[in-house]
Amino acid sequence: MTTTHHWLLFFTNKGRVYRAKAYEVLEAGRDTKGQHVANLLALQPDEQVAQVLDMKDYSAAPYLVLATREGLVKKTALDAYDTARTGGIIAIKLREGDELVSALLVSEADDLLLVSRKGMSIRFSASDESLRPMGRDTSGNIGMHFRSGDQLLSASVINDVEGAYVFVVTEGGYAKRTSVDQYRPQNRGGIGIKVAKLEEKRGDIVGAQIVTDEDEVLVVLESGKVVRSAVAEVPAKGRDTMGVVFARFEETDSVIGVAKNSERNLETNEELIDGAETTVDASVDAEAATTEGDA
Repeated sequence: MTTTHHWLLFFTNKGRVYRAKAYEVLEAGRDTKGQHVANLLALQPDEQVAQVLDMKDYSAAPYLVLATREGLVKKTALDAYDTARTGGIIAIKLREGDELVSALLVSEADDLLLVSRKGMSIRFSASDESLRPMGRDTSGNIGMHFRSGDQLLSASVINDVEGAYVFVVTEGGYAKRTSVDQYRPQNRGGIGIKVAKLEEKRGDIVGAQIVTDEDEVLVVLESGKVVRSAVAEVPAKGRDTMGVVFARFEETDSVIGVAKNSERNLETNEELIDGAETTVDASVDAEAATTEGDA
């Protein structure tokens, strides 16, 4: 959601940031292909957009936090990115083999929640004491360590614990939400605690969002279809549980992304765009009812 004169900041996997006004993006219907981002931005070869931020101006927040696939986080004054260069600028100095995965607008009063693909998470303060500000062309500090085969999926801002939930979705279409207060603050740089109990048939986590009961969640399938449902349709469960069926689809399909919509406009509690079936199963597997200790 944006408005015509807001800035759109496009952060790429290669650690660069480009900007455009919202009115520069072609307005089109839901079922149209839209404008290719290469026609809007002067992207470098092999660059892909990792995240887009919408803001009125560069006073929208004191800081910008960037997080990478290898678990590095960097906090920089937001106004350091205020430039008119059409070719983009360096947002973060990436180490060899690393990629940018998340960009967040934050203040010192906020907490950050990092979630990995294998179901681990860590919450820590965004204060200067915990995460000191750095220059734009720097690599950042360790935010989270991982076990073998794991990597960072996403980073989120926690600024209001009351009524907030961590909502995660797996490749196999399972979802769960857990109260934010079950994620205790820790020191930056640890392995963290479990965000969900995973098993092979459910796949890795592909999306994690901070939500409230009033929000809805949109899940994008590899086939191009979109499943949307109210957050309230998914029962709140403990942190170390497996969750419930959020969407049913063909065996050849899978979930590839998750987005939050706070401007709810649901005609029904469940909807699948483009005609596929959506199911939110209120029953939880028997295994999901048991809670293990922290990893």
